[in-house]
Amino acid sequence: MKTEIESLVKDMEKIKARADEADAKVKALETEKATILKGMGNMTTGQSSNSTESRALRAFGVSNVKDLVKVNTGAARFVGVPAELKHEVLELKRAVDTARHVAQMFRGDAQDHIAAEAGQDRLGRVKHMLDTRFGKEELAPRLKAFGSTVVGQGDEWVPTLLSSSFIDEFELDHMLQDKFKDVAMPSNPYQLPVKTGVTTARLVAEGAQMTSANFGTTNMVFTAKKFAEYTILPEELSEDAAPDVLAAARDEIVRAQLRAVEKAILNGDDDGTHIDSDTQAGAADLAEKAWKGLRRQALANSANGGTLSFAGGAPSITLLRQLRSKMKKFGVNPAELMWIVGPSVYQQLVALEQVLTQDKYGPQATIFKGALGSLFGIGIYVSEFMREDLNATGVYDGVTSNLGGLLLVNKTRWYTGTRRPIITKVQQDLPSFDRWLMASYQRKDFVGHVQSAAEVSAVYGYNVGL
Repeated sequence: MKTEIESLVKDMEKIKARADEADAKVKALETEKATILKGMGNMTTGQSSNSTESRALRAFGVSNVKDLVKVNTGAARFVGVPAELKHEVLELKRAVDTARHVAQMFRGDAQDHIAAEAGQDRLGRVKHMLDTRFGKEELAPRLKAFGSTVVGQGDEWVPTLLSSSFIDEFELDHMLQDKFKDVAMPSNPYQLPVKTGVTTARLVAEGAQMTSANFGTTNMVFTAKKFAEYTILPEELSEDAAPDVLAAARDEIVRAQLRAVEKAILNGDDDGTHIDSDTQAGAADLAEKAWKGLRRQALANSANGGTLSFAGGAPSITLLRQLRSKMKKFGVNPAELMWIVGPSVYQQLVALEQVLTQDKYGPQATIFKGALGSLFGIGIYVSEFMREDLNATGVYDGVTSNLGGLLLVNKTRWYTGTRRPIITKVQQDLPSFDRWLMASYQRKDFVGHVQSAAEVSAVYGYNVGL
């Protein structure tokens, strides 16, 4: 009897041990489930509502990090998103791009292919982006911080890795093209229907038939131009040193794209004989030969008020008012307008008597602030590419080069067209060179309403003394 009781006790102890083991496994599974749910970026199950990643996902309207990588943080609809969240997303996107490039250079992963047409561009399948030291130590922690489980060594990320909206994200507050509405080009060329005039309602007798009078329409045609730039990467580059070099190189070639577009918007002329003689004599691939820019458009419309000579003198309130009056109805709403000036002309605006002292301009007087953000309620944009080496007719001729100019533009009447946002890639140089290149590409256009007597939405003040 004693033996049977002892045997029963031992059996009960074994059952209890198995139950304890089962409980431990259940707890471990629950812990693993919570980790997986957090990794999936599920806002309602695994993340704190106040964490950086959850706030970023909520602010940009996405549910997971793969969609977050594709977000254009500079889009107008995200203007209210805190700068700290935009910074976190941009750092993630930069890390993603850098990890891809390192894997392509040192792990033999497929390279990206940038074709003659945007529809033929292809991203290489980068399977080892998380195998590199940078991938393990920099990218993986960032992905996990944003709710990614980081499985599959990054191969499942390939379709979404392209950071496709650098244009608004780099130097967001300092790029001229950001001031104009951007039109996505689903095809190249792309026609955007626009109105050429408006009608006024007319009297009609009761029961009588109304005569027709439709407003005029036309097409604004966008034809994308391809811009490219590259920089040579050091031959001795190693996998450990590559990330810092790649990040610096990428920033520079992206900014090169932004500079090119800004130059073309201001100084572009594609008629074959450029308004500026040095550009005319320059290479065919100069950005200023991409399209008709604002200076050229205003000069061509001078007969209808597109220009005003400052007679070699400095800007004055009287002359600036005269310039604005030439725009007629397009110069009424200051919220639609923008001054574009070079650095020297800007300093002359800062020194205007009407804004210089406290008795004239109050606490915002430039003698205290040292800066002038607006004039007549119109924002001032300073561009280093607004030429200040011109002659008395507002162009460069290689002889007289001590005069400047300024533009007043109704930004609602001009558009940028984007067929392909800026992308970057690494590629091997010619076989005779044992080195790599980093290149950037974009396809862009700039178009406005045709300037005429009925449309003066860009005016050019030229012959400005410096």
